[in-house]
Amino acid sequence: MREWNDELLAKQKPRTHLREGIELRVKANRLPPARYAITHAVADGQTWETIAVDHRVDVRDLKAYNGSSDVDSMTPVELGRELTIWIDPAIDWTVFHQLGPAIDPTWFSAIPDTARSHGHPNRGKIRGEPVLLPEIPDLYTRRFDRIAHGSSHAIKTIVTAFATFRHESGYAGEILVGSIARPNGGRFAPHKSHQSGRDVDIRLPMLPWFETTISPGAEEVDWRAVWALIDAFLATGEVEMIFLDNDLQRPLYYAALSLGATPEELDRIITWPRRDGKGKQLIRHARGHDGHIHVRIKCGDDEPSCRTHRRSAGI
Repeated sequence: MREWNDELLAKQKPRTHLREGIELRVKANRLPPARYAITHAVADGQTWETIAVDHRVDVRDLKAYNGSSDVDSMTPVELGRELTIWIDPAIDWTVFHQLGPAIDPTWFSAIPDTARSHGHPNRGKIRGEPVLLPEIPDLYTRRFDRIAHGSSHAIKTIVTAFATFRHESGYAGEILVGSIARPNGGRFAPHKSHQSGRDVDIRLPMLPWFETTISPGAEEVDWRAVWALIDAFLATGEVEMIFLDNDLQRPLYYAALSLGATPEELDRIITWPRRDGKGKQLIRHARGHDGHIHVRIKCGDDEPSCRTHRRSAGI
């Protein structure tokens, strides 16, 4: 937007409100349908957060529509108060409309039980016969063959999570799987970790009208699909931690709420907004992780020389 309007925005500071009435050049990917306003009467116990999630709007926008100065989005709103909510019919819902492809048992039986993770993620290797993430077009796109190896346990966990995600969510968009590890592990640029075969980088799923890029804008990402994928990984019980830039955890948080997660559940999973202040959540901030999630799989039961970091360094 700024590039398209360089002259008009030359004196406009980044991340500030635009001057009212300014006309901007917009090269739209599609013509969005017009938003429309509704009036919502607040029910007992509703908060700014729950109302925003129920109507698929940003909680900050909801407050702005109604002149609220409440700092805490979990503050209960006055019973019976009439709120104006602007609904955007263009927001696409790409998950949980219908089931996706059935889970094929051969996806798992074809993975050899020959590779073991050894050492720490940022100082380790893969022992045994290397295992390459299998090509399964129904689940993901394998981006780099030479760095798509992992321990048998990690590869099985990755395939299990993707199979569950695709089947249960029905999400049909392409998802790229990037770096895992070299055939025998060890360091490779630019990563500090990815050495012991249990780290995997996964590009963020995109909304249907955007192409997958290295660093997409937050508005281009399908956050409900991101949460559904993360939830499928968490359901395996084999996730040690997930790295994602803190600035992107906010839209992920609200996408999770919109799909039925509770604030209490998310306080244990997502660092944002750090309500408990303990910093022990599974999803943690990592600079540079703004176009992908970095999932670290736990050591397998049959990997006695696999080691776990007690802190999130060495990503």
